[in-house]
Amino acid sequence: MSKESLKLLQVVEPGADGVFRHVEGLTRFLLTQGVAVDLAYSSVRGSDRLRQLCDSVRQANGHVVDLGVGNAPQLGDAIGLARLVSLVRKSRPSLIHCHSSKAGVLGRATAALTGVPAVYTPNAYYGMGRQVGTRTLIFNGLECLFARLGHTINVSEDEAAFARRHLYVEPSRQTVIPNAVDTTVFKPAAGGGKRRWRLAKGLPANAIVVGSLGRLSYQKDPLTLYRAFELFARHRHDVYLAHLGTGELANDCQEWIEQSGLSARILRMDYSPETSEYYQALDAFVLSSRYEGLSFAVLEAMATNLPLVLTDVPGNRDFFKLGLSHLWTAPVGNPAALAQAMRECADSLGSGAPCNHRQIAVEKFSVEACCGRILDLYRQLG
Repeated sequence: MSKESLKLLQVVEPGADGVFRHVEGLTRFLLTQGVAVDLAYSSVRGSDRLRQLCDSVRQANGHVVDLGVGNAPQLGDAIGLARLVSLVRKSRPSLIHCHSSKAGVLGRATAALTGVPAVYTPNAYYGMGRQVGTRTLIFNGLECLFARLGHTINVSEDEAAFARRHLYVEPSRQTVIPNAVDTTVFKPAAGGGKRRWRLAKGLPANAIVVGSLGRLSYQKDPLTLYRAFELFARHRHDVYLAHLGTGELANDCQEWIEQSGLSARILRMDYSPETSEYYQALDAFVLSSRYEGLSFAVLEAMATNLPLVLTDVPGNRDFFKLGLSHLWTAPVGNPAALAQAMRECADSLGSGAPCNHRQIAVEKFSVEACCGRILDLYRQLG
């Protein structure tokens, strides 16, 4: 199928954070390739960037529909499904590509009702890294139920293995394509960019600033990050933490910060319109997740050539195989071990040893390479 005859419907539930950044980058790539794109989204978890993406799709004569659904199961999902089916019958796309668990259910159900082929990118299954419980069984059950509907794009080998072992996704219905990072946007700071951002945020220009970015949720485990930083900060008085993200644990995180006595050394931000400037202001990046698909935040930090401290969990382990020069790891949910890894990382900063993280990001995770593989898969399946 030629690019000119290919028409894609992208379906995404979150309009912010990593899953949305994947859809945003992929959609913009497709538009530059002359592919027709429609977009079904939800404004429940929206952002300025989501509105901008909707405008871009409209300007390219694509259809845009707000499904109005949240990430948890709810009665309103039936209305979202009806809107999606109506859009497909009106627009007649070649393929439906759905992203994340809620969009995965709605998009693949729509595929079954309309006969349009579906592609699904979970970007970390709900059941990864969780103890078995009622909610996990429900989500895993839904994934098993829909596993035979369409083709799955897994973003890491760990995620693909989980899909085969626990969700019975057939290898013939599965392709591993990593997430992409725009290395023209995410790159090391030029001139005094790092200093300017820090001074604007009230951080000392010469401090060691470690950062983390991600939704304040069970998956990202931000309280382990804070407890680790508390231990780290006892040994070094020149270290600060800059944490970007919001979510259901926001109040718990803020309460912990206020009670810790470290509020002057922890900068927590709900949102930043230019995350590239945030990364450029850091000296190192830390991720305390319980599990990942393949973290966009880590890819963005790599493209900025930052040293990394990561938990040893599914999804992160794909990074361990890349030969990264400045990578430290710690067991999941272990503040003491994470603090030790952060100390070792900080101690290495003055060594002058060259960091190869940006080079690897450019070679293996460019938009052209990763999104190009997705486009090739569309053409095969459509």
